[in-house]
Amino acid sequence: MEGSAVLSIAGGSLSSYGVNFRGFVEELSRTLNGKLLDYLRGVRGVEVDLALGRVSLRWGRRDRVDIASLLDRLNAFAGEEGLRIALVFDELRELQPINIDFAKLVAYVYDHLQNIVTIVSGSQVGLLYDMLGIEDPTSPLYGRVVAEIRIPRLAKEKAVNLLVKGFAEVGVEVGRDAIERAVEVLNGTVGWLVYFGWSYVHRVRDLEEVLDIASRQKAEELRRFLAKTRSERRYRRILKAVASRRGKWSEIKRALEVDEGVEVDDRNFSDLLKKLVKAGFVEKRGEAYVVSDPVTLRAIERYL
Repeated sequence: MEGSAVLSIAGGSLSSYGVNFRGFVEELSRTLNGKLLDYLRGVRGVEVDLALGRVSLRWGRRDRVDIASLLDRLNAFAGEEGLRIALVFDELRELQPINIDFAKLVAYVYDHLQNIVTIVSGSQVGLLYDMLGIEDPTSPLYGRVVAEIRIPRLAKEKAVNLLVKGFAEVGVEVGRDAIERAVEVLNGTVGWLVYFGWSYVHRVRDLEEVLDIASRQKAEELRRFLAKTRSERRYRRILKAVASRRGKWSEIKRALEVDEGVEVDDRNFSDLLKKLVKAGFVEKRGEAYVVSDPVTLRAIERYL
């Protein structure tokens, strides 16, 4: 039976160096150790210290690590050891500023490295698809078989059971009323339910405080998204309009025009609104647009 190994790179963990190639290779180098050190010797841009059992990856322009060669060696190592290596990119969208064509990288692994499987994740599903070009005929990933896992909101009883079992596993007693209140406020969103559970176990037990901390974090994510766009003020005005329950296309557009004092082109406005839907900040329900995530709603109302 095959074993497995995981190399995980989280977009949100590169902050010490910024989201750049240096941060990327520093994070990657921390995941490489053990028996595979011998396999990595001789790869351009890789320094192996067998005495210390440590790998360093160079990030300079002239001698930066050859990612494809590194993955080739990892694939060979996995074959010799009877392993399947999972190469995981968490919140891949956050890695976009790095000068790496991730669509081409993932396609290379898919086509040539049978002992490595690539897993990418992200909360902004539509933008993640755009980045990888899975549905774009010009993308190197077009036509590849993709297994997609989406985590939907949980129905009330399932959400309650998730928290009940989670608290039981760590030996923390929580009243049924507190759990049901959290499920109601967090709207069955798995990530926020888990965050509530983690916070409660670590003695942050006021639901309003947990919601506020989460909202501040979400607001920072929104600000990072806006900072990368050329229409930051317009996006902000659209988000504020939707959050204030003016959900129809015409109502949101009118709010934007009133704010700017000029008529806004229909196509340009529609493109901005679609981008927010792809990013997962706004959801379209019938003819109306809503902010269905309670944490995102509070983030927009209070901190954006």
